[in-house]
Amino acid sequence: MADRADRQDEFFSRTFSAESPGLPRNFRKLPVRRKRDLLRHMLEISPQEMEASGGDMLDLADVMVESALGVMPVPLGVAPGFLIDDHVVNIPLAVEEPSVIAAASFAGQLVARRGGGFCTTGTGQVMTAQIALDQPLPGAEEAIAGAERELRKALQGILAPMTQRGGGYRGIEVSRLPEEDMLVVYLHVDTCDAMGANIINTAAEALRAPLERLSGGSVLMSILTNAAPRRRARASFSIPLRHLARPPFDGPLMGQRIVRANHFARADRLRAVTHNKGIMNGISALATATGNDTRAVEAAAHAYASRSGTYQALTEYQIVGDHLEGELELPLALGIVGGATGLHPVSSLSLKILFMDPRLERSASRLGRIAASLGLAQNLAALMALVSEGIQKGHMRQHARRLAWASGAREEEIPLLAEDLWNQGVFNLEAAHRLLQTLRAGLQPDRGQARASRNPGDHHES
Repeated sequence: MADRADRQDEFFSRTFSAESPGLPRNFRKLPVRRKRDLLRHMLEISPQEMEASGGDMLDLADVMVESALGVMPVPLGVAPGFLIDDHVVNIPLAVEEPSVIAAASFAGQLVARRGGGFCTTGTGQVMTAQIALDQPLPGAEEAIAGAERELRKALQGILAPMTQRGGGYRGIEVSRLPEEDMLVVYLHVDTCDAMGANIINTAAEALRAPLERLSGGSVLMSILTNAAPRRRARASFSIPLRHLARPPFDGPLMGQRIVRANHFARADRLRAVTHNKGIMNGISALATATGNDTRAVEAAAHAYASRSGTYQALTEYQIVGDHLEGELELPLALGIVGGATGLHPVSSLSLKILFMDPRLERSASRLGRIAASLGLAQNLAALMALVSEGIQKGHMRQHARRLAWASGAREEEIPLLAEDLWNQGVFNLEAAHRLLQTLRAGLQPDRGQARASRNPGDHHES
């Protein structure tokens, strides 16, 4: 063992010097554990940092991404008790932001108990690839349209697995971009329960040669569009206004304020960005938990929010009689097989939680419709807080728990210390350390401080 350590120290001394503190050229080719040893030698990495970023997932990380160093665990929680199309669904969420799961749970259960749950629809699982042809000859559109049978035949082998599952080829369209002297061929494929990026990109690239021959142009690129315009999901709810009451506002007034808040987000671009980000808080957390591509889902949602030419809120609210009605529709290219979804054990666990009811259809379509319901619930909870007591009350309660942990509190100490921080109305690490010492000494902190005496300066992050 000593000889091995000596050889390793010799390697480190040859590789690094004070004049050359960067990573070695061959760093990405090293085994993941050797990379971590190098970093531990280079940097002041604590045992806690090494342990938290390593563990049994190292080998999986090494095959999932290039130049892997370790893993970044994200909290996995659940928003229970959603009622979606008459099925109770428990939704797993992987997210680091406080209040996301609490907000989703609150609104999901409110709609379930007082509004009869969410109703959903979907447009199908069709994904689209774009093959861009540079400088096509005149008449190229007609030549490509006339050769559709030939092009479809060229894809039979590639799309056979999809076709056998009820999906596969769904058509070709051609569009010219005259200002760019470019022709775009749109290939539509039903990807069934997969997100479908790999299969549709493979199919698009298989058409390069025949399309160049038919058009007389050259293929600039062949790639799917994450806009997913033919893969949308819609969720809606209707809830009696009387159940929306939140002091100091009664239910009908709360309903009116929610509708007005949504109008604000449809009229003002800056507000719309944050409004839609709140919707994606839940949807992206579900996508992460199930191993889906959060960047693709978010890009598609924001592009859809701009479809009118102006960036707007994705949701619609209106008062109909004595009910508040809410609706959300957006593209959701989510899969339950393939990619990280079929590889990562946490994704497998999340899907088991999501589809624990054996009567619930286990499909990518259903996952998308659940995600739309989740996004709508997330938005409803945010608007209810914003137009009543404000968003920070819930955020600061969660922040108090984080401060409690950061100060050294563990297990049953965390909720007790968080409550003491909340009661005193001071949210910083110094106060948390002081209150933890008092808690451990068996003393009760002074809770007589009047909350009305707080001033804005009392609320600050650590």
